[in-house]
Amino acid sequence: MNSQPRISGIHHITAIASSARENLAFYEQLLGLRLVKKTVNFDDPTTYHLYYGDAHGSPGTILTFFPWERLPGGKPGAGMVTAVAFAVARNAIDYWLKRLQANAVATKQTQRFGDPVIAFTDPHGLPLELIGVSKHIASAQWENSAIPAAHAITGFHSATTLLKRLDPTRTLLIESMGMVLGGSEANRYRFKMTDERSAGCLYDVVVDPAAESGRPGGGTVHHIAFRTPSDEEQLVWQKTLRADGVAVTPVRDRKYFRSIYFNEPGGVLFEIATDPPGFSVDESPDALGLSLQLPDQFEPQRSDIENQLPDLESLDFIHRFHPPQQAGDNHRTIVALHGTGGNEHDLIELARRVSPTSAIISPRGKVLENGMNRFFRRRAEGVFDEKDVVRRAHELADFVKTASVRYGRTLDERVALGYSNGANIAAAVMLLRPEIYHHAILLRPMLPLQKPVVPNLEGKNILILQGRRDNLIPAESTRGLSQMLQNAGAAVTEIGISAGHELTAYDREAASGWLSDVSIREPVEVG
Repeated sequence: MNSQPRISGIHHITAIASSARENLAFYEQLLGLRLVKKTVNFDDPTTYHLYYGDAHGSPGTILTFFPWERLPGGKPGAGMVTAVAFAVARNAIDYWLKRLQANAVATKQTQRFGDPVIAFTDPHGLPLELIGVSKHIASAQWENSAIPAAHAITGFHSATTLLKRLDPTRTLLIESMGMVLGGSEANRYRFKMTDERSAGCLYDVVVDPAAESGRPGGGTVHHIAFRTPSDEEQLVWQKTLRADGVAVTPVRDRKYFRSIYFNEPGGVLFEIATDPPGFSVDESPDALGLSLQLPDQFEPQRSDIENQLPDLESLDFIHRFHPPQQAGDNHRTIVALHGTGGNEHDLIELARRVSPTSAIISPRGKVLENGMNRFFRRRAEGVFDEKDVVRRAHELADFVKTASVRYGRTLDERVALGYSNGANIAAAVMLLRPEIYHHAILLRPMLPLQKPVVPNLEGKNILILQGRRDNLIPAESTRGLSQMLQNAGAAVTEIGISAGHELTAYDREAASGWLSDVSIREPVEVG
């Protein structure tokens, strides 16, 4: 073994996401981490690089993301970090189980080396773990976190990688990087780094010769970085690793730390990053993450870059949120979508009457037509701008998911309640983003897209209420929408009522009765 410093712990882990807004909502609002830096990818400045951590972005707490919008999901596998584990107090495990389950995050409980583990995934499939520990890990708690300090994440606990062979990697970890093999369980091997008092001092290797190789994409880890305290020590690492036959890159300045990169024998991309200078080099500690920070070479392009990046500063739609009006929250959220010329207040009362034990999210359409609010553009009466329909449907879908997390609503119990133009955008979201709505109540709808790629809507329940005297909505268009939804596997109930385009008391009664009936017919989880 070379005489050199030993790795003290994990510095940061960088992963890939498929939506910047969903990513921010999940890690900041649900997990309570602080966005400590909002910058861009050095190789693709039209994509964010988001950094989350404790109040200061301390090494050992930093999880970073490249969120490429709507990037297809990847597949964690051999040659990748396949789980990112955070440390929490052992007595916080029950709190986290309840919080995750209340937000429709599927969890699995296990034990590992005597510690309780909650396994789950983020919205894009990244495997995460919360591990309860007895020893206190020093962490700078963010005072604006959504999580009480006693239950908060204190930083990394460990990372798990999946390999087909152990020996070459074990040699690198022990003989070159100075880690110690601390124990094993079945095919899991735990390597310890030197600073056991700080966050992220453990690295687990799971060995499976038959494991399939990973595929990069949303929900996968790009690389893992280990700590070094100075530029001088980093140069020692570079020299000694090269002497051990490892192909190491030149030092690269990442503004908040300096980095060298190399692949370990199993294929995982490793980085050794310096602790300094840290995230306060371009923002004060109390303002971390509030402004877009660009590498110096991209400052001349700031205006163009800002125009291409998605908005992270707000939920992006003027909207109203109302919690359940009566006791006994049914965990459903009605997304109320107004018609042409309406606003975020129009359908609140209707939604309340349809289901008083549901929460309501009611956005205002962002398209103006002769001063009237709509959810997408049209070229003429009954002729839609389908490119705009697609764009606005994805935009609304992103908002609904982000708002659901922000308001602590479960993610798989949403009901669209749309009238006219709102019913049409609800149908478009159902066709383009079927994960958004569990049920839909469509009042006076018509077909929003002529030839979409038909998704799998099995398990979705949809009510269509058509006015038999409606002179604005062609009956054949409504029938075409109904048939398309049925062909996709949805259970569609069509009711023609004695009305025109206006809403009536019967719409409210029919919608309420139908939703209650659907609730009764849904399977109830026992146990």
